[in-house]
Amino acid sequence: MKLIIKQYLASLRERNELDALLPDLLSQMGLNVFSKPGRGTRQDGVDVAAVGSLNGEPEKVYLFSIKAGDLTRLSWDSDSLQSLRPSLNEIKDSYIPNRLPKEHKDEQIVICLCFGGDIQEQVRVSVEGYIGQNSTDRITYEEWNGDKLANLIQESFLREDLLPENSRPILRKALALLDEPEASFGYYTQLATALFNVAAEERSKKLTSLRQMSICLWILFAWARDNGNLEAAYLSAERTLLFAWDLAKNEFGKNNKVAKGIQEAFQSVLGTYSQIADEYINGKILPHVTVLDGLSTAVRPSSSMDVNLKLFDLLGRLAMYGLWTTWRATIADEEEYKEKLVLRSRYISDAVKSLISNNQALFLPIKDEQAIDIFLAILQMAMSGSGESDMKLWLSEIIERARFAYEGNGPYPCTIRDYAELLDHPRRDDEEYRKEVTEGSILYPTIALWAAILGDSKVYEKVTNFKDECLLHCNFQLWYPDETTEDNLYTNKDLHGAALSNVPIEQSPKEFLKLVWEECEQAQHFENLSAREKELWPLILLASRHYRIPVPVHFTLPYQKNSDTVLSEVSPLFSLP
Repeated sequence: MKLIIKQYLASLRERNELDALLPDLLSQMGLNVFSKPGRGTRQDGVDVAAVGSLNGEPEKVYLFSIKAGDLTRLSWDSDSLQSLRPSLNEIKDSYIPNRLPKEHKDEQIVICLCFGGDIQEQVRVSVEGYIGQNSTDRITYEEWNGDKLANLIQESFLREDLLPENSRPILRKALALLDEPEASFGYYTQLATALFNVAAEERSKKLTSLRQMSICLWILFAWARDNGNLEAAYLSAERTLLFAWDLAKNEFGKNNKVAKGIQEAFQSVLGTYSQIADEYINGKILPHVTVLDGLSTAVRPSSSMDVNLKLFDLLGRLAMYGLWTTWRATIADEEEYKEKLVLRSRYISDAVKSLISNNQALFLPIKDEQAIDIFLAILQMAMSGSGESDMKLWLSEIIERARFAYEGNGPYPCTIRDYAELLDHPRRDDEEYRKEVTEGSILYPTIALWAAILGDSKVYEKVTNFKDECLLHCNFQLWYPDETTEDNLYTNKDLHGAALSNVPIEQSPKEFLKLVWEECEQAQHFENLSAREKELWPLILLASRHYRIPVPVHFTLPYQKNSDTVLSEVSPLFSLP
């Protein structure tokens, strides 16, 4: 396990990775972290600062200067501002006399040379010489290399009583099977579930379990990145974030030390999820969305079914990435940063449109539940204030192709979830079989819902005609949270939610919208969801995508007051009501 952790540490980058891990590690060791890395702030050589007692010694101030990987001649002392020696000089000459908090002015100081790898032998003499020349009675130096950090992680994060020996092989298996993402994700889920269950049973274990989840996810991500396959890391990040919120949600709004630690630990998991999503979307998806069939051919399928399933999955991931970007824009304080995020959100919307237009598989879902990915994609485009005509064309193509496939016994949308059964779909031209696999639908009412919001009466009429002429047996449904949703949404441990059955699609678009929105007003459980109350609404959408739960209709409520206008006239970056 130590070798696994050390390899992980050596692969971490300096910014937003190693310097994000260290504060959690120090807090777990009992130190009080009083300075963390900040965006755009002057650091005077100090990346992380903490105070406290280690190994029973007197209380000291620990000042960390962090570098990635091995310490080489270049990273030790060169013309680069990022070299370690100039940073140590800044700590000694500037930080200690000018920026060290007054309450710590008289305490012993330890300046820590922190890096994820090792000191290369040709540099060691220079480092030891520097330490010898600059050590004083008050200021000493310590080397925190990959070996020491790995030991501390094992002692503080992965203690035997919190990560039993029989759980450690599960992490090893998850790492060993990264080339088989489903298997790797399965093993990681076992590990995350075990950590979650420990914390769920005892509040005092929440903080440690959250930090352990964070470090285990980081280890998986670092190995996956080195392996060039981020699939397992992406899925694991979604699951970890949802688990973490379920553990942390009741601590938000509290000001005691434990609650603040839990809040910070959740933010750490959220940051890790965001970084994995950045790597995945920017590296694997965005470079190929403008290429005709670029992502379709990359699937390398054994059947056309694989292309369809993967393309809709990628669509949901890209839309989810855009929705998180939109959320960040709505909460950003700095105007310049907010503007960048708004532009980024619109760029992602354009990428969603390019992905759809360049991959024909996205014009005909094979599974009814792919309505979830369609909903997320349209919501992202709607929130960014662009693509109204593209949305209309896309919805029109979907309903036309779905009807054509149904009438011609082609691969029409169905409720089958089992992969082997999907490969045989449609297995016969049999009316009873067709009724069986289309007995219910969230896809068609979702299309009708957005067509009504967009003011597209033609697409809405196509849905009603399809229903009247071919799908009288089909129960059109929309989904609403109920009183059990909050307890189950983020872990999916049990069934929850309520369906509005037999949605009256035969009514006019305005009457249809009035009915589904009135149902939203009656179903107030959405307002009581913790992620909604704490303004972390993308978590609800993430749970929908990850666990394949229909998206709550409540996400269309911002258009209720604008139902007489076109979508483009609605404020593109709104706060949910």
